[in-house]
Amino acid sequence: MRFCDLFISYKIGLKNIKSTIPFTKLPLYRKIIVIILFASAITSGILLIFRQTWASYIPIGLGVLSLIIFFIIDSTKRNLEVMLQQHYAPYSEKRINMTINVLKDYRIDIQNPDSLNMLIEEAKLAQIQCDYIAPLKMPLKTLGAIIVPIIAFVAQKIGNAATTDEMITMAVQVIILVLLTFSLIFSLTPIIKDILYRDYNKYDDLIYDLRQIKLFYAKENDTYTN
Repeated sequence: MRFCDLFISYKIGLKNIKSTIPFTKLPLYRKIIVIILFASAITSGILLIFRQTWASYIPIGLGVLSLIIFFIIDSTKRNLEVMLQQHYAPYSEKRINMTINVLKDYRIDIQNPDSLNMLIEEAKLAQIQCDYIAPLKMPLKTLGAIIVPIIAFVAQKIGNAATTDEMITMAVQVIILVLLTFSLIFSLTPIIKDILYRDYNKYDDLIYDLRQIKLFYAKENDTYTN
């Protein structure tokens, strides 16, 4: 139960640290690209509602072009240094200091790699236990193994009675349906995961931070000792 207490304290600490950059504090070029993207999406949406022509796609095309330009500008050395100094480094410092303070509150020596390793293993175990859908994965695989032969049998019967053009049309429709279904599942999976496994990503954060402490602080302390 002490690990559960530690994990709750860690989650509370994360809530006190803002991981996102407010719009008002973004660099000027980032503010401009955000405004252009929103304006282009809204403009294209309005044009598509009232006039469904190729010209309706011009604003969104300009938005995509500006997004490409943004990636080029954002990856320059100067802008990377600005983001590092003003945003990334301060956030990293706050988060690592919060994690260290939590560990100290529970009397865990950050200089002891064995203690950090045991915490990492405990976090991995707790993460597995919070996966409530894991027991359903095997039955779903069995169900899929049963459904696939049935679908193949039905497709064969339809194929025997259908013409070549009808078979091609059905094949294209099936491919499109599969792609749409896959895209929908791929896009909804992170949302469903956050709803069903609220702590799953938090365990990843804790494991990551513990490894950071082990990598930088333990190594640094060993250097001083030597």
